[in-house]
Amino acid sequence: MNDLLAFLKDSLVYDIEDLMMVVFLCLVVFPAYYWLNIRLSGIIPSVFLRRTTIALVALTVFSIYFFIYLFGRSIEVRKFDLRNYLSIVICSFTCFNLYYLFTYRLAKSNQSWVPAIRFFIMFLVFWIFLLSPLWLGNVMKNSKQGYINIIVGNNHLPEAVRMSSFVKNVVFYAVIALLASSIDVGCRYVIKLQKYQKKEKELETIKMKEQLTKAQLEALHAKVNPHFLYNALNSIAGLALTDGTKTRKMAVSLSKFFRYSINQEQNNLVALKEELAMIETYLEIEKIRFDDRLNYEIIIQPGLEQLKIPRFILQPLVENSVKHGLKGSINELFIRIQAQLNGSKLALSVEDNGLPFATDFEPGYGLKSVYDKLDLLFPEKYEVALFNNPVKQVKILIET
Repeated sequence: MNDLLAFLKDSLVYDIEDLMMVVFLCLVVFPAYYWLNIRLSGIIPSVFLRRTTIALVALTVFSIYFFIYLFGRSIEVRKFDLRNYLSIVICSFTCFNLYYLFTYRLAKSNQSWVPAIRFFIMFLVFWIFLLSPLWLGNVMKNSKQGYINIIVGNNHLPEAVRMSSFVKNVVFYAVIALLASSIDVGCRYVIKLQKYQKKEKELETIKMKEQLTKAQLEALHAKVNPHFLYNALNSIAGLALTDGTKTRKMAVSLSKFFRYSINQEQNNLVALKEELAMIETYLEIEKIRFDDRLNYEIIIQPGLEQLKIPRFILQPLVENSVKHGLKGSINELFIRIQAQLNGSKLALSVEDNGLPFATDFEPGYGLKSVYDKLDLLFPEKYEVALFNNPVKQVKILIET
Protein backbone atom coordinates (compact mmCIF):
# COMPACT_ATOMS: atom_id res chain seq x y z
CA MET A 1 0.00 0.00 0.00
CA ASN A 2 2.82 2.37 0.90
CA ASP A 3 4.54 1.53 -2.38
CA LEU A 4 1.36 2.34 -4.31
CA LEU A 5 0.96 5.68 -2.53
CA ALA A 6 4.58 6.51 -3.14
CA PHE A 7 4.16 5.61 -6.83
CA LEU A 8 1.06 7.82 -7.17
CA LYS A 9 2.83 10.69 -5.44
CA ASP A 10 5.82 10.26 -7.73
CA SER A 11 3.47 10.15 -10.75
CA LEU A 12 1.87 13.45 -9.81
CA VAL A 13 4.96 15.46 -8.96
CA TYR A 14 7.38 14.20 -11.57
CA ASP A 15 6.15 16.84 -14.07
CA ILE A 16 4.48 19.43 -11.84
CA GLU A 17 5.19 22.24 -14.31
CA ASP A 18 3.11 20.53 -17.01
CA LEU A 19 0.34 19.89 -14.48
CA MET A 20 0.16 23.55 -13.47
CA MET A 21 0.36 24.72 -17.08
CA VAL A 22 -2.47 22.44 -18.25
CA VAL A 23 -4.70 23.41 -15.31
CA PHE A 24 -4.02 27.10 -16.02
CA LEU A 25 -4.83 26.61 -19.70
CA CYS A 26 -8.09 24.84 -18.82
CA LEU A 27 -9.05 27.70 -16.50
CA VAL A 28 -8.55 30.09 -19.43
CA VAL A 29 -9.67 28.00 -22.42
CA PHE A 30 -12.93 26.51 -21.08
CA PRO A 31 -14.46 29.81 -19.92
CA ALA A 32 -13.28 31.44 -23.18
CA TYR A 33 -14.92 28.65 -25.20
CA TYR A 34 -18.28 28.94 -23.42
CA TRP A 35 -18.15 32.74 -23.57
CA LEU A 36 -17.55 32.65 -27.35
CA ASN A 37 -20.24 29.99 -27.76
CA ILE A 38 -22.82 32.21 -26.04
CA ARG A 39 -21.72 35.31 -27.94
CA LEU A 40 -21.88 33.58 -31.32
CA SER A 41 -25.22 31.85 -30.66
CA GLY A 42 -27.11 34.89 -31.97
CA ILE A 43 -24.87 35.17 -35.06
CA ILE A 44 -24.40 31.46 -35.94
CA PRO A 45 -27.58 29.47 -35.08
CA SER A 46 -26.07 26.12 -36.12
CA VAL A 47 -24.38 24.41 -33.15
CA PHE A 48 -22.02 22.48 -35.48
CA LEU A 49 -20.89 25.60 -37.37
CA ARG A 50 -20.51 27.54 -34.13
CA ARG A 51 -18.30 24.86 -32.55
CA THR A 52 -16.28 24.51 -35.76
CA THR A 53 -15.71 28.28 -35.90
CA ILE A 54 -14.48 28.35 -32.30
CA ALA A 55 -12.22 25.33 -32.94
CA LEU A 56 -10.69 27.03 -36.00
CA VAL A 57 -10.09 30.22 -33.99
CA ALA A 58 -8.37 28.19 -31.25
CA LEU A 59 -6.30 26.29 -33.82
CA THR A 60 -5.23 29.55 -35.47
CA VAL A 61 -4.15 31.06 -32.15
CA PHE A 62 -2.26 27.88 -31.22
CA SER A 63 -0.57 27.73 -34.64
CA ILE A 64 0.58 31.36 -34.44
CA TYR A 65 2.03 30.73 -30.98
CA PHE A 66 3.69 27.51 -32.12
CA PHE A 67 5.40 28.97 -35.19
CA ILE A 68 6.61 31.96 -33.20
CA TYR A 69 8.04 29.44 -30.73
CA LEU A 70 9.82 27.59 -33.59
CA PHE A 71 11.48 30.75 -34.86
CA GLY A 72 15.22 30.54 -34.30
CA ARG A 73 15.24 26.80 -33.40
CA SER A 74 17.56 24.29 -35.05
CA ILE A 75 16.35 22.12 -37.91
CA GLU A 76 16.37 18.96 -35.78
CA VAL A 77 14.32 20.64 -33.04
CA ARG A 78 11.91 21.99 -35.67
CA LYS A 79 11.36 18.51 -37.11
CA PHE A 80 10.68 17.10 -33.65
CA ASP A 81 8.33 19.95 -32.68
CA LEU A 82 6.49 19.85 -36.01
CA ARG A 83 5.84 16.18 -35.43
CA ASN A 84 4.41 16.99 -32.01
CA TYR A 85 2.37 19.84 -33.51
CA LEU A 86 0.77 17.54 -36.09
CA SER A 87 0.08 14.98 -33.37
CA ILE A 88 -1.68 17.55 -31.20
CA VAL A 89 -3.75 18.95 -34.11
CA ILE A 90 -4.88 15.49 -35.29
CA CYS A 91 -5.68 14.27 -31.78
CA SER A 92 -7.46 17.44 -30.69
CA PHE A 93 -9.61 17.44 -33.85
CA THR A 94 -10.51 13.78 -33.40
CA CYS A 95 -11.23 13.97 -29.66
CA PHE A 96 -13.12 17.24 -29.96
CA ASN A 97 -15.52 15.75 -32.49
CA LEU A 98 -15.78 12.44 -30.65
CA TYR A 99 -16.87 14.23 -27.48
CA TYR A 100 -19.67 16.11 -29.23
CA LEU A 101 -20.67 13.01 -31.17
CA PHE A 102 -21.09 11.05 -27.92
CA THR A 103 -22.85 13.88 -26.06
CA TYR A 104 -25.07 15.19 -28.91
CA ARG A 105 -28.19 13.35 -27.79
CA LEU A 106 -27.39 13.82 -24.11
CA ALA A 107 -27.48 17.60 -24.56
CA LYS A 108 -31.24 17.40 -25.28
CA SER A 109 -32.02 15.26 -22.23
CA ASN A 110 -33.06 16.55 -18.81
CA GLN A 111 -32.44 13.27 -16.95
CA SER A 112 -30.64 13.58 -13.62
CA TRP A 113 -27.94 11.09 -14.63
CA VAL A 114 -26.90 13.00 -17.76
CA PRO A 115 -24.32 15.31 -16.06
CA ALA A 116 -22.50 12.29 -14.59
CA ILE A 117 -22.36 10.57 -18.00
CA ARG A 118 -21.14 13.76 -19.66
CA PHE A 119 -18.46 14.16 -16.98
CA PHE A 120 -17.27 10.59 -17.54
CA ILE A 121 -17.19 11.04 -21.34
CA MET A 122 -15.35 14.34 -20.96
CA PHE A 123 -12.81 12.72 -18.62
CA LEU A 124 -12.28 9.74 -20.93
CA VAL A 125 -11.97 11.77 -24.13
CA PHE A 126 -9.68 14.34 -22.54
CA TRP A 127 -7.51 11.58 -21.09
CA ILE A 128 -7.21 9.96 -24.51
CA PHE A 129 -6.49 13.37 -26.02
CA LEU A 130 -3.56 13.90 -23.63
CA LEU A 131 -2.11 10.46 -24.24
CA SER A 132 -2.70 10.37 -28.00
CA PRO A 133 0.01 12.84 -29.07
CA LEU A 134 2.52 10.80 -27.05
CA TRP A 135 1.43 7.55 -28.68
CA LEU A 136 1.12 9.11 -32.12
CA GLY A 137 4.55 10.63 -31.75
CA ASN A 138 5.94 7.22 -30.85
CA VAL A 139 4.26 5.75 -33.94
CA MET A 140 5.90 8.39 -36.14
CA LYS A 141 9.27 7.87 -34.50
CA ASN A 142 9.28 4.11 -33.96
CA SER A 143 7.03 2.75 -36.70
CA LYS A 144 9.09 -0.46 -37.03
CA GLN A 145 9.52 -1.30 -33.34
CA GLY A 146 6.35 -3.37 -32.78
CA TYR A 147 2.97 -2.49 -31.29
CA ILE A 148 3.89 -2.55 -27.59
CA ASN A 149 7.19 -0.77 -28.13
CA ILE A 150 5.41 1.94 -30.10
CA ILE A 151 2.85 2.58 -27.34
CA VAL A 152 5.36 2.53 -24.50
CA GLY A 153 8.13 4.42 -26.31
CA ASN A 154 11.57 5.25 -24.83
CA ASN A 155 13.10 2.21 -26.54
CA HIS A 156 16.63 3.31 -25.58
CA LEU A 157 15.86 2.74 -21.87
CA PRO A 158 15.64 -0.53 -19.91
CA GLU A 159 12.22 -2.21 -20.04
CA ALA A 160 11.45 -1.69 -16.32
CA VAL A 161 12.20 2.03 -16.57
CA ARG A 162 10.18 2.30 -19.77
CA MET A 163 7.10 0.64 -18.23
CA SER A 164 7.37 2.72 -15.05
CA SER A 165 7.57 5.91 -17.11
CA PHE A 166 4.62 4.79 -19.22
CA VAL A 167 2.41 4.07 -16.19
CA LYS A 168 3.38 7.39 -14.63
CA ASN A 169 2.30 9.15 -17.83
CA VAL A 170 -1.04 7.33 -17.81
CA VAL A 171 -1.71 8.24 -14.15
CA PHE A 172 -0.44 11.78 -14.58
CA TYR A 173 -2.66 12.48 -17.60
CA ALA A 174 -5.62 10.84 -15.85
CA VAL A 175 -5.26 13.38 -13.03
CA ILE A 176 -5.04 16.23 -15.54
CA ALA A 177 -8.13 14.89 -17.35
CA LEU A 178 -9.98 14.71 -14.04
CA LEU A 179 -9.09 18.30 -13.19
CA ALA A 180 -9.98 19.52 -16.69
CA SER A 181 -13.34 17.72 -16.58
CA SER A 182 -14.03 19.28 -13.18
CA ILE A 183 -13.27 22.74 -14.57
CA ASP A 184 -15.63 22.02 -17.49
CA VAL A 185 -18.38 20.98 -15.06
CA GLY A 186 -17.78 24.17 -13.07
CA CYS A 187 -18.14 26.29 -16.23
CA ARG A 188 -21.36 24.49 -17.17
CA TYR A 189 -22.72 24.98 -13.67
CA VAL A 190 -21.98 28.73 -13.74
CA ILE A 191 -23.64 29.05 -17.17
CA LYS A 192 -26.67 27.06 -16.00
CA LEU A 193 -26.91 29.22 -12.87
CA GLN A 194 -26.72 32.41 -14.95
CA LYS A 195 -29.42 31.11 -17.33
CA TYR A 196 -31.62 30.21 -14.38
CA GLN A 197 -31.16 33.66 -12.81
CA LYS A 198 -31.83 35.32 -16.18
CA LYS A 199 -34.96 33.24 -16.66
CA GLU A 200 -36.14 34.10 -13.16
CA LYS A 201 -35.66 37.80 -13.90
CA GLU A 202 -37.48 37.47 -17.22
CA LEU A 203 -40.37 35.64 -15.57
CA GLU A 204 -40.50 38.28 -12.87
CA THR A 205 -40.51 41.02 -15.51
CA ILE A 206 -43.24 39.27 -17.48
CA LYS A 207 -45.28 38.81 -14.32
CA MET A 208 -44.88 42.48 -13.44
CA LYS A 209 -45.89 43.50 -16.97
CA GLU A 210 -48.94 41.24 -16.78
CA GLN A 211 -49.91 42.74 -13.42
CA LEU A 212 -49.38 46.25 -14.79
CA THR A 213 -51.45 45.44 -17.89
CA LYS A 214 -54.21 43.98 -15.76
CA ALA A 215 -54.19 47.02 -13.47
CA GLN A 216 -54.28 49.39 -16.44
CA LEU A 217 -57.15 47.52 -18.08
CA GLU A 218 -59.09 47.37 -14.83
CA ALA A 219 -58.57 51.11 -14.44
CA LEU A 220 -59.90 51.64 -17.96
CA HIS A 221 -62.99 49.52 -17.21
CA ALA A 222 -63.54 51.33 -13.92
CA LYS A 223 -63.50 54.71 -15.67
CA VAL A 224 -65.95 53.68 -18.39
CA ASN A 225 -68.51 51.91 -16.22
CA PRO A 226 -69.23 54.61 -13.57
CA HIS A 227 -69.86 57.15 -16.35
CA PHE A 228 -72.50 54.91 -17.89
CA LEU A 229 -73.90 54.00 -14.47
CA TYR A 230 -74.45 57.68 -13.69
CA ASN A 231 -76.54 58.19 -16.86
CA ALA A 232 -78.50 54.94 -16.41
CA LEU A 233 -79.39 55.66 -12.77
CA ASN A 234 -80.56 59.15 -13.68
CA SER A 235 -82.83 57.61 -16.32
CA ILE A 236 -84.19 55.05 -13.84
CA ALA A 237 -84.90 57.85 -11.36
CA GLY A 238 -86.79 59.79 -14.02
CA LEU A 239 -88.81 56.80 -15.22
CA ALA A 240 -89.70 55.65 -11.72
CA LEU A 241 -92.30 58.41 -11.45
CA THR A 242 -93.93 57.80 -14.84
CA ASP A 243 -93.46 54.21 -16.04
CA GLY A 244 -92.89 51.37 -13.58
CA THR A 245 -92.63 48.69 -16.33
CA LYS A 246 -89.84 50.52 -18.14
CA THR A 247 -88.12 51.22 -14.85
CA ARG A 248 -88.10 47.51 -13.98
CA LYS A 249 -86.92 46.52 -17.47
CA MET A 250 -84.13 49.07 -17.35
CA ALA A 251 -83.03 47.95 -13.88
CA VAL A 252 -82.90 44.29 -15.02
CA SER A 253 -80.90 45.23 -18.13
CA LEU A 254 -78.55 47.32 -16.02
CA SER A 255 -78.07 44.35 -13.69
CA LYS A 256 -77.18 42.12 -16.67
CA PHE A 257 -74.77 44.72 -17.97
CA PHE A 258 -72.89 44.97 -14.69
CA ARG A 259 -72.88 41.21 -14.20
CA TYR A 260 -70.85 41.09 -17.42
CA SER A 261 -68.77 44.09 -16.30
CA ILE A 262 -67.73 42.64 -12.92
CA ASN A 263 -67.35 38.99 -13.93
CA GLN A 264 -65.31 37.06 -11.37
CA GLU A 265 -62.66 35.90 -13.81
CA GLN A 266 -61.96 39.46 -14.98
CA ASN A 267 -60.70 38.20 -18.33
CA ASN A 268 -59.25 40.89 -20.55
CA LEU A 269 -60.22 38.92 -23.66
CA VAL A 270 -63.76 37.63 -24.20
CA ALA A 271 -65.63 35.85 -26.96
CA LEU A 272 -67.03 38.17 -29.63
CA LYS A 273 -70.48 36.69 -29.01
CA GLU A 274 -70.34 37.75 -25.33
CA GLU A 275 -69.16 41.27 -26.15
CA LEU A 276 -71.96 41.78 -28.67
CA ALA A 277 -74.52 40.40 -26.21
CA MET A 278 -73.30 42.99 -23.68
CA ILE A 279 -73.57 45.73 -26.35
CA GLU A 280 -77.14 44.66 -27.06
CA THR A 281 -77.93 44.89 -23.33
CA TYR A 282 -76.39 48.34 -23.24
CA LEU A 283 -78.46 49.47 -26.24
CA GLU A 284 -81.63 48.04 -24.69
CA ILE A 285 -81.02 50.32 -21.70
CA GLU A 286 -80.44 53.32 -23.95
CA LYS A 287 -83.48 52.50 -26.08
CA ILE A 288 -85.65 52.60 -22.96
CA ARG A 289 -84.29 56.10 -22.37
CA PHE A 290 -84.76 57.38 -25.91
CA ASP A 291 -87.60 55.10 -27.11
CA ASP A 292 -88.23 55.41 -30.89
CA ARG A 293 -85.46 57.98 -31.32
CA LEU A 294 -82.91 55.14 -31.09
CA ASN A 295 -82.75 51.97 -33.20
CA TYR A 296 -79.91 49.59 -33.80
CA GLU A 297 -78.74 46.49 -35.68
CA ILE A 298 -76.01 43.99 -34.73
CA ILE A 299 -74.49 41.87 -37.52
CA ILE A 300 -71.90 39.13 -36.91
CA GLN A 301 -70.40 36.95 -39.61
CA PRO A 302 -71.14 33.27 -38.89
CA GLY A 303 -68.21 31.36 -37.41
CA LEU A 304 -66.73 34.33 -35.53
CA GLU A 305 -68.77 33.93 -32.36
CA GLN A 306 -65.93 32.49 -30.24
CA LEU A 307 -63.18 34.76 -31.56
CA LYS A 308 -61.45 36.57 -28.69
CA ILE A 309 -61.48 40.38 -28.53
CA PRO A 310 -60.69 42.89 -25.74
CA ARG A 311 -63.43 43.25 -23.18
CA PHE A 312 -65.37 46.55 -23.47
CA ILE A 313 -63.72 47.44 -26.77
CA LEU A 314 -66.99 48.35 -28.50
CA GLN A 315 -69.00 49.82 -25.61
CA PRO A 316 -67.19 53.22 -25.56
CA LEU A 317 -67.73 53.57 -29.33
CA VAL A 318 -71.42 52.72 -29.10
CA GLU A 319 -71.77 55.04 -26.11
CA ASN A 320 -70.18 57.85 -28.14
CA SER A 321 -72.64 57.19 -30.98
CA VAL A 322 -75.57 57.48 -28.59
CA LYS A 323 -74.12 60.49 -26.76
CA HIS A 324 -73.18 62.56 -29.83
CA GLY A 325 -75.49 61.08 -32.47
CA LEU A 326 -78.69 62.63 -31.14
CA LYS A 327 -77.21 66.11 -31.06
CA GLY A 328 -78.34 68.72 -33.53
CA SER A 329 -81.37 68.13 -35.73
CA ILE A 330 -81.24 64.32 -35.70
CA ASN A 331 -84.65 62.99 -34.70
CA GLU A 332 -83.92 59.30 -35.12
CA LEU A 333 -80.53 57.70 -34.55
CA PHE A 334 -79.70 54.38 -36.18
CA ILE A 335 -76.60 52.46 -35.03
CA ARG A 336 -75.18 49.44 -36.83
CA ILE A 337 -72.51 47.24 -35.20
CA GLN A 338 -70.76 44.76 -37.51
CA ALA A 339 -68.15 42.06 -37.05
CA GLN A 340 -66.63 40.26 -40.02
CA LEU A 341 -63.33 38.94 -41.38
CA ASN A 342 -61.43 41.27 -43.67
CA GLY A 343 -58.78 38.98 -45.12
CA SER A 344 -56.77 37.79 -42.13
CA LYS A 345 -58.04 40.59 -39.90
CA LEU A 346 -61.13 40.90 -37.75
CA ALA A 347 -63.05 44.03 -38.73
CA LEU A 348 -65.25 45.62 -36.05
CA SER A 349 -67.24 48.70 -36.99
CA VAL A 350 -69.72 51.02 -35.30
CA GLU A 351 -71.79 53.08 -37.77
CA ASP A 352 -74.43 55.72 -37.12
CA ASN A 353 -76.31 58.40 -39.02
CA GLY A 354 -75.47 61.14 -36.56
CA LEU A 355 -73.41 64.26 -37.10
CA PRO A 356 -70.15 63.58 -39.01
CA PHE A 357 -66.75 63.79 -37.37
CA ALA A 358 -65.39 67.32 -37.37
CA THR A 359 -62.25 68.06 -39.38
CA ASP A 360 -60.47 69.07 -36.17
CA PHE A 361 -61.88 66.08 -34.27
CA GLU A 362 -59.93 65.13 -31.15
CA PRO A 363 -60.57 61.73 -29.56
CA GLY A 364 -62.29 61.85 -26.19
CA TYR A 365 -61.83 59.46 -23.29
CA GLY A 366 -63.97 56.70 -24.87
CA LEU A 367 -61.92 56.44 -28.05
CA LYS A 368 -58.64 56.89 -26.16
CA SER A 369 -59.59 53.96 -23.91
CA VAL A 370 -60.04 51.83 -27.04
CA TYR A 371 -56.53 52.76 -28.22
CA ASP A 372 -55.12 52.06 -24.75
CA LYS A 373 -56.68 48.57 -24.56
CA LEU A 374 -55.49 47.66 -28.06
CA ASP A 375 -51.99 48.93 -27.25
CA LEU A 376 -51.88 46.72 -24.17
CA LEU A 377 -53.38 43.56 -25.69
CA PHE A 378 -52.51 43.78 -29.42
CA PRO A 379 -49.42 46.00 -29.71
CA GLU A 380 -48.68 46.87 -33.36
CA LYS A 381 -51.33 44.39 -34.51
CA TYR A 382 -54.32 46.68 -34.92
CA GLU A 383 -55.66 49.70 -36.81
CA VAL A 384 -58.34 52.22 -35.87
CA ALA A 385 -59.85 54.48 -38.52
CA LEU A 386 -62.63 57.10 -38.54
CA PHE A 387 -64.73 57.71 -41.67
CA ASN A 388 -67.48 60.09 -42.69
CA ASN A 389 -68.02 58.60 -46.16
CA PRO A 390 -69.79 56.58 -47.43
CA VAL A 391 -71.16 56.33 -43.86
CA LYS A 392 -70.00 57.71 -40.56
CA GLN A 393 -68.19 54.93 -38.71
CA VAL A 394 -65.32 53.93 -36.45
CA LYS A 395 -63.54 50.83 -37.75
CA ILE A 396 -61.15 48.58 -35.87
CA LEU A 397 -58.96 45.99 -37.59
CA ILE A 398 -57.26 43.35 -35.41
CA GLU A 399 -54.86 40.68 -36.68
CA THR A 400 -56.23 37.21 -35.91
